[in-house]
Amino acid sequence: MPSLALPEHLAVLQSTRPHLDVIGSTPWPLPDGWWDTTRAHVQALVDDERVGRRETAWNDWPVGTPHMAIYLLVLGERLGGWSALLSGTEPTFPQKVIADHLPPVSRLGESPVYRYFPSATDWPLRLLDHAGRDPEARLDALEASVDALAVFDDVEPFAARRDALRGIFERVMDDRELRRLHAFSPYADLARLWRQDLLTDDERAVLPELGGWADTFSWSVAGFTVVHDHLASMLERSQTSDQVLASIALADGRTALPAAAAVALGRERADAVNADMADRQASFDKQVWLSSTRDWVARGLLRGEIDVCRTWLASTSQTAVSLAGLPGAPVASASPSLVDFIQDVEETYTARSSRARNPLLEDFARRVKPVRHPVPGRPMRLRDSDETEDEETDDLLPDAVEIGDPQGELARLVGLEPVKVQVRRLEAEARADQLRAEAGMPDSGRSRHLVFTGNPGTAKTTVARLLARTYAQLGLLSRGHLVEVSRMDLVGEYIGQTAPKVRKVFERASGGVLFIDEAYALMPADSHRDFGAEAVATLIKLMEDRRDEVVVVVAGYPAEMHRFLQSNPGVASRFPKTLVFDDYSDDELLTILRGMATEQGFVLADGVEDRIRALLPHPRPAGFGNGRFVRNVFEEAASIQAERVVALDAPTPQDIRTITPQDVPGDLPVAPERPRPGMYL
Repeated sequence: MPSLALPEHLAVLQSTRPHLDVIGSTPWPLPDGWWDTTRAHVQALVDDERVGRRETAWNDWPVGTPHMAIYLLVLGERLGGWSALLSGTEPTFPQKVIADHLPPVSRLGESPVYRYFPSATDWPLRLLDHAGRDPEARLDALEASVDALAVFDDVEPFAARRDALRGIFERVMDDRELRRLHAFSPYADLARLWRQDLLTDDERAVLPELGGWADTFSWSVAGFTVVHDHLASMLERSQTSDQVLASIALADGRTALPAAAAVALGRERADAVNADMADRQASFDKQVWLSSTRDWVARGLLRGEIDVCRTWLASTSQTAVSLAGLPGAPVASASPSLVDFIQDVEETYTARSSRARNPLLEDFARRVKPVRHPVPGRPMRLRDSDETEDEETDDLLPDAVEIGDPQGELARLVGLEPVKVQVRRLEAEARADQLRAEAGMPDSGRSRHLVFTGNPGTAKTTVARLLARTYAQLGLLSRGHLVEVSRMDLVGEYIGQTAPKVRKVFERASGGVLFIDEAYALMPADSHRDFGAEAVATLIKLMEDRRDEVVVVVAGYPAEMHRFLQSNPGVASRFPKTLVFDDYSDDELLTILRGMATEQGFVLADGVEDRIRALLPHPRPAGFGNGRFVRNVFEEAASIQAERVVALDAPTPQDIRTITPQDVPGDLPVAPERPRPGMYL
């Protein structure tokens, strides 16, 4: 996969700095000294005997384990989300918080990501449960629960659930009746109070599992549906959210949705999911589906939609474990593949200075004669060991360019005085750099990539071609040719096509200028829907890696080019100079017209230029065609003249060569869809 740049708020994921990544939230870099401070805080809480110790062994916890240590572990697992995905450098963060009190047999092994989920909805009341029926011990447990939350006060991804839970505990302690209920009521009544009546709507929104497992699934599937539908709108070959639900259930061995899920989804949606499951059950292959889903999410990563993909992973995981356990507590699910996602993020967003070199490439390139247009059925010929490369014709390279006098040709172009000054300055800078290098001065590292802005028909392509020859004349470029491309030459239709297309174009342009017309089309307003961002990212890397081999010129309308330069942080910095191609004046356009007529052997009769001058719009409209406009007028006039001449009985040579005022079209011609080659295009 091509490497893209992580957004700034996720940059820590590629660093060695300790950080906790609750997938779906912004990663949290641990402050210096946080672990030392936290261990001291934890030790102080564990030494506080208000909540006591275990009197019997439980799971891996031996007799004498402080209840506070177990509660802190639960908080570490739950505050990141009702079913949190923890990654980064601290995927075992909850265990590390109580590392001094964790039984060795309970320690988790190495993994880039862990999924945590509760086995009971009353987990916040664990300390009250251990307090038994002693009212004073229960009130101590309430206070200790709030104290335990303070261990995680700095952990930003825990903030929403931590603060909501603290607010509930403080409301209980501040309300006389609630305080009495928590001191004296049977524990089962307390659990029911928390599940049904105690929480506000805002608190339920961030602590959904406290309302029961059906509520948890309803909350999870609602979030999943919104996120999945959004991501599916960007990517091709997407399953609907209902199809994914059916696939998740099938992957976990279900043949139909449980009744609790059907209630949460509503009858119509549940029936649709069940019908889909029935249709696909016989042919469903879990591994094939997981693999195709991984590829689908990877396409989202390639489009730069890492935040959406992270949220999709979190919401899909929550939905999957909830659905797998209904009507009871959540259980592990096969969906989605968590480790694969972490690997795909690393592969997609980790920049590498180089990749492993396959020696076969060099050997193959040495022995195979390249063929630009291979004949069907004719194999490529391998060179004999005694043949030299000079004996082969490199058909892959562009035709040789006659350098000539590019600066003289530039000077003879009509108008463009500010552009001519800039190009002469570019030439002077290049010559000065060479002189400085000869004098032993360090390389300036000057970027020669350029932006050309202006309306069509203002000679942008012509100037780029002359600039390529100028740099070749100075020895800065080896060939001096120009390769002109547009979006269709750079952006693929499917995953994996775009980067190779960009590299192929770059190879063609090696030793010359790569001219990208309408470059802003690479990053349209809805660029999340295609692979334009990948093309730009690949282009930027090649521009940096091969800056001495290719000069890149991006061109287009001024406003659109400004947006393009702002579309990616790396774009503007790679193009330090912009050449502005202003619209031609009326006199300049008429000079261009005379040149076209002379070139084709026509004579303009008196009055023709006045008629054409009258067609020139004032002020110039956006996107005005300039030289292209004049060419269209001229070609339309030549067409009308041809119709007039062939109607004459015996036209003279003068008649055939002359364009008269009556041949000039009466209104503006329609521009062709694709410009024809010419000097002022």
